[in-house]
Formats: sequence, C-alpha cells, structure tokens
Amino acid sequence: MIGVWGTFKVLAAISGMVFMGYCVYFDKQRRSDPDFKRKLHERRNQRSFASVKSPSSVPVNEKDVEMYFMTQIHKGEGLITNGDIEGGVEHLINAILVCSQPGKLLQVLQNTLPVEIFTMMLIKMHAYEAAERSSPVLVEEEATSALE
Repeated sequence: MIGVWGTFKVLAAISGMVFMGYCVYFDKQRRSDPDFKRKLHERRNQRSFASVKSPSSVPVNEKDVEMYFMTQIHKGEGLITNGDIEGGVEHLINAILVCSQPGKLLQVLQNTLPVEIFTMMLIKMHAYEAAERSSPVLVEEEATSALE
C-alpha cells in the first residue's frame, strides 16, 4: 500500500499537471485571438509614449502654450535640482517640443546643463523621434493626408 504521504504526493503531482494544462490551454486561446497582436502593439505604444505628451495635447492658445512651456521648463529644472534627472529630462523634452525656436533652446540647455544630462536628453529625443517615425498611427495619418 502507498500510504498517506504517497497518496498526498500523487495528488500534488496530478494537481500540478492539471494547473499546467490549464495555463497552456488559456495561453493558446489568448494567442489565437485575432486581435491579440494588435492589442499588444497598442499597449506597448501607449506605455512608451505615456511619459511624453504629444504636440496635439498641448494647448493651442499662444498664452497657454507659453504657460505650458514655462511650466515644463520650471518642472524640469526643479526635478533635476532635486536629483530626479529622468523626470527633469522628460519635462525639458516636452518644453522643446512646443518651443518656437528649439535650436536656440537646445543651445541654452547645452550651455547650462551638465554634459551627461544634456547627452541623455538628446538620446531620449532621438529615441522618441525614431519611435514616432515607426509608429503605425502616424503612418496611417500620413497615408490619409496624402490621399486628400
């Protein structure tokens, strides 16, 4: 006879196998969903652009744009001063996106920011620009505007 511990081990093994079968079955169901890949790409794009606001979410009134610009500059400077360099760089990038003369702003930032922080900002800006170019939403918008 197997005994109590032997029975317990067999039940534990069977329960583990049933659980693994359950996981495999529902993973297959999830992956076979036709919208799975589309939803996955949408979620990834939303996460990657969540920290940087798009220019369409910026106010269109000139005074509102100026207030937004100044707020982003002050938030960026404050966060960098307090040690949150990543957050500060994000706000400075937002300010550059709405600036009417981004070249001059970049020159000022290059002269005032430490080299490491300025380099990090340029790398992030380049990454956002590359991601924007490869974004399917922008490609669709460009295709529709070309048809008009």
